[in-house]
Amino acid sequence: MDLRRARERPGPVPHRRPATFAAAAVTLLLCATASASVAASSKESGDFVDLVLAEGDSRCEVERVPVGAAPPAPVAIDADRIDFDCGGDTSFEFRGDIGFAFDDAAGTATAEDVRIAATKYGVTCTYEASRVTLEREDATRRYSGGPIGAKKAAGSFLCPGSVNLDSAEARFHQ
Repeated sequence: MDLRRARERPGPVPHRRPATFAAAAVTLLLCATASASVAASSKESGDFVDLVLAEGDSRCEVERVPVGAAPPAPVAIDADRIDFDCGGDTSFEFRGDIGFAFDDAAGTATAEDVRIAATKYGVTCTYEASRVTLEREDATRRYSGGPIGAKKAAGSFLCPGSVNLDSAEARFHQ
């Protein structure tokens, strides 16, 4: 063996994977911690929302979805926590979190952007609505409104370009 050649050969190249894995682990840990703190804050607050969406003979509702704050503070609803119980030929699903801002003087709750998927006869269509405003009932924290117009955001050619949701209700409580 030629010793000169052996000396010229570079040694093993240090792997950069441990640093990449460490960075990924730290990122994952931070995300998990942030998610846990959001979940803990919503559980600790003891605040909930009940939601009802209705269109024609179809009605979807969910009760006691945890939220991190109570009105009149802004309320964020995690779409992943909403599992509607639906009756009729149309079912609904939120395709993004919903944030409500409250105007107690006007008696309203407003969500800037709402994205809902509707499935009817096996066809799923996704619709978007902006500035959805619900009216408060008396001095309660029950808000309702409708019809609510929305434009098609995704779906097949079978999906109408726009639709109206007959009514929506949100009741905030502890």
